[in-house]
Amino acid sequence: MIPRLATRGKLVLATALLFLIVGALHGAPPLVGLAGSILTVLLALYLAFYPTAILLRRKKIELSWWVPPGDQPGGALSAERQFQLHLAFRNHGSRKLRILYTSILGASGLEINERPSATVKRGQQVEVTTTVKPLAAGYQVLHGAALTFGDALGLFDIEAYFPNPIAVKVFPRTMALRGQPVRAIGGALHESMGMHHVRRRGLSGELRELREHSHGDPFKFIAWKATARRGRLMVRDLENEIVTTHVVMLDVGAGMRTGALGKTPLDWACDATTALARAAINSSDRVGLVGFDTRPVVELGVDTGHNHYLQIVDRLLDMRSIVDEDLTDVTAGELVALVARYLAHQEAIDVRVKLAPPLDDPRWSSIQAGPDGQLYDVAATGRLCKRLIEMMANASDRNAKGADKRRQAPIVESDSQLAPLRQFCRMRGIELPYRTSWEHGRRAAGFALAVERAVSSGRPDVAILISDLSGFGEDEPRAIRAIARLRKAAGSVVVLVPSAAAFMPFASSPHGQRVRELMVRDQRAAIDPGRRLLLRHGIMVVEGGPADSLERLIGGASRLRRVG
Repeated sequence: MIPRLATRGKLVLATALLFLIVGALHGAPPLVGLAGSILTVLLALYLAFYPTAILLRRKKIELSWWVPPGDQPGGALSAERQFQLHLAFRNHGSRKLRILYTSILGASGLEINERPSATVKRGQQVEVTTTVKPLAAGYQVLHGAALTFGDALGLFDIEAYFPNPIAVKVFPRTMALRGQPVRAIGGALHESMGMHHVRRRGLSGELRELREHSHGDPFKFIAWKATARRGRLMVRDLENEIVTTHVVMLDVGAGMRTGALGKTPLDWACDATTALARAAINSSDRVGLVGFDTRPVVELGVDTGHNHYLQIVDRLLDMRSIVDEDLTDVTAGELVALVARYLAHQEAIDVRVKLAPPLDDPRWSSIQAGPDGQLYDVAATGRLCKRLIEMMANASDRNAKGADKRRQAPIVESDSQLAPLRQFCRMRGIELPYRTSWEHGRRAAGFALAVERAVSSGRPDVAILISDLSGFGEDEPRAIRAIARLRKAAGSVVVLVPSAAAFMPFASSPHGQRVRELMVRDQRAAIDPGRRLLLRHGIMVVEGGPADSLERLIGGASRLRRVG
């Protein structure tokens, strides 16, 4: 860390050099003397500012930050709702420090436009706040902050990076949903009674109404006292309280991740799933979740209660940070180089191999070449990642209480040396590109496996599939068997497809409008095979977007399904 000239300092230096050159060329000693005086003062001010670099090297400056509870129920943070980030600067040195601005380094899902400044006197602590806007739900990480210190005249500055990673949990957006959009037509009697009243055959239940006898009514339902009073046959209609089981099958594939950050079909699908789960649990119903792509990615069995709702949110957020080998588009060399670069900046640890060993050296089994040809020690990187993971896990266990501890699915990685690196990427919020292509038929296979997981624990009353349906028609026999299995097991099946036009940015020119129409047509062409397959087997498919009412979309599809 060496002080450097700021913009104003560069202008002063350039002026002094100009005076010196002009004075030397024209033989003007006053100009040469003026230039010498300016350079002398500039050098003196530089020496006066240099102790700031010494304080930084001796770690006399501390940075701490924290995020207070949000304005949502329970103090949760929500996507597209700004929250305050508090920063505290503590000066243990013997001179006053001027922090010109603070550049906060965070995940791509966090928008930070402000760069707070502060003046910290010796032996004091100053707190400032800045506003952070989360663009998308997920586990977002604030990695650290780069502080730029300057002198009183603004001639010099020095930058120091303070790594201090903290993770914030950003909940999906809140969607308005009144009650359950899908009315239960079956349901199950349960020890925890629900809030749905349905007419059921049987002699148990609460009296709903007395009505006249009609053809087909069993004689055991005749109300004989009411019949005697009114002089005509009257029957009792009874109703029971039931618990409905909902299962949401959420597609997390590449097609659901296209679009602007925070405005992708997957963002909308996570918001919708959260709203459906909250509505179901508020009605004392049970709800489960299966997230899939070419295979099931996350799974949560049916249950009810607020703690189960939080687990559903956790699974939805896990879908946003996929690091598995078969679902990410990153080579082994790119992965090692990415983690090594992060460790160099964040932990000040260099895992590069300075000198390549001989070709017959067994150490080559633990050395990986990066995209630029640089060699990295994979074994040392893995050991370091394991140690950091243990430290983060211990800290998480101390902060969590019982059931609040976050349980993550194991990492899918065939190379044992790379598995800790992928786990480290997930825990530190290092983003890996998602795979955009798949083998022929793998999407249909993933859908079939998701159906088996959804119906494995029983017969759900309502099954909601949220998917762009891409690739479902590649293996039609397998997809047909999965659809038949789902229709046989579930009481109602609703398929919700993100509308291509709803997630396409608007065009302001005729040429852009034409391009937009072509892109929408291409996306519809990718959806049509799966759509026709579902319609052919009697499943209603509806398209929607953020501007549509979730209650109208799902409720309308359910009513059409029952009428059909």
